Amino acid sequence: MSHEKDEIIKANRKFYDARNRYDVELIEQIWLTDGRAKCVHAGWPIILGWEAIRESWKTIFETGGFDRVDVSNFFVDVKENSAWLNCVERATYSIDDRRVVVLAQATNIFELADGEWKMTLHHASLMPIPRKEIDYENLQ
Repeated sequence: MSHEKDEIIKANRKFYDARNRYDVELIEQIWLTDGRAKCVHAGWPIILGWEAIRESWKTIFETGGFDRVDVSNFFVDVKENSAWLNCVERATYSIDDRRVVVLAQATNIFELADGEWKMTLHHASLMPIPRKEIDYENLQ
């Protein structure tokens, strides 16, 4: 894997680590914090600009959101100063005494700014739940 692709995966992991810590300040470190930033949380309309995106994360964190989001199945493409990463999000949360799993397909777009890869777009779309049992640990 190329050095650039490794850096994109590293930036992507930093984003999800911050998300799992409910840490808006850490999320802000990975985002491009201007009007070009865009975000589509699963089931939400598009959010434009860093300030609105920051408020959306604060709202998600204050209302509980998912307990944890793990990512897998990375596909990374890099072209000059832009990169896009597709991955599967496996989000878990608790309802009463049950653990619930939700799957989403995510596209995260990054831009090289001042020598660092910064997220300019996060877009997550829910994946349909299959009607039969699947092995979530080995999801391809």
